[in-house]
Amino acid sequence: MTDTKQNDQKGGGMSPGAAAAVGVAVGAAAVGIAGAAVLANKQGRKQVEKVIDEAKDTVNDVKEGVEEKIDEGKEKVEKVVTAVQDASHDVAKAAK
Repeated sequence: MTDTKQNDQKGGGMSPGAAAAVGVAVGAAAVGIAGAAVLANKQGRKQVEKVIDEAKDTVNDVKEGVEEKIDEGKEKVEKVVTAVQDASHDVAKAAK
């Protein structure tokens, strides 16, 4: 009997998963509408293009920095490999 009372008290409602899905859909629609409004405005479109260009520049700068670090790392590894090879040759000579 208590099960029936609990079910009656719960009421209809929507499952949390369905509520989340509806929330996502409504949010996406709102973002799409806002984006369309911004792009419809010439000044807003210029600002969006500027932000995108700045983001591209930032990504390129980071990429160049990473490439430099990789090159530095390669040079260090080459020095270590050379030192290990020299040391192993010295050990081999000493062992003879």
